[in-house]
Amino acid sequence: MTKNLTKDETNHDIYHIAIDGPVASGKGTIARELSDRLGIPCLDTGAMYRGVAVYVRNKKLDENNEKAVTTALKGIKMDVEIKLGTTYVKVNGVDVTSELRDNDTTRISSIIATYPAVREFAIAQQQAIAKTSSFILEGRDIASAVLPNAKYKFYLTAKVKARAKRRVADFAAKGEIISLRDMMKQIKERDERDMTKGGLKQVPEAIVIDSTRHNNNVRKTVDAFMKHLINARISEQENKPKRYLTNTTEK
Repeated sequence: MTKNLTKDETNHDIYHIAIDGPVASGKGTIARELSDRLGIPCLDTGAMYRGVAVYVRNKKLDENNEKAVTTALKGIKMDVEIKLGTTYVKVNGVDVTSELRDNDTTRISSIIATYPAVREFAIAQQQAIAKTSSFILEGRDIASAVLPNAKYKFYLTAKVKARAKRRVADFAAKGEIISLRDMMKQIKERDERDMTKGGLKQVPEAIVIDSTRHNNNVRKTVDAFMKHLINARISEQENKPKRYLTNTTEK
């Protein structure tokens, strides 16, 4: 069934899957797994904000100075490449991919992502990439701002503690030690910032998937996505009402 879905879609038109959700909900992992199953590339849109954050840090700019950050955008030429499910970013010809995921970059990117000029810069890059072919895009405002006409829209979430555990493990693997309590505090603060200024939004028509309900198991969570995608495709083929586009929480 999955192979038929992929073949039918990619041979006839460009389509997009939008996956929004809060920080550390597992969007990147799920997008990569879906990419493998469907045979279409996935784009980590957050990498572009992080690329700007690396530039701001390396230039020793104050990330809290919106005017300075906005002015700095004029000096950034960003190149994005996707290889084997990973989004690689070059800033002014320098590959900064290895710097995108450290805690300092994460902290700075969460601040500058609230600035309208930075958001416009990143969204323009994302839209330019997405129009070239079918894509899975994951971020915080894909369905609401980047690709409001995306064919399939999802909102992936998880409990704060589960998300904090995931992020602590990610940093520990890179040698950065952060306590679970501190990480939960950071995530709650990030959620507040993202929802009020950072563009995080759950559009009414998005299908909501809570990975906590699947014990944070990647395979089971991806299976939940695939179930909705396959049912949606069957509904399209049969010209039935698109119930999958109504305000839906997985059952």
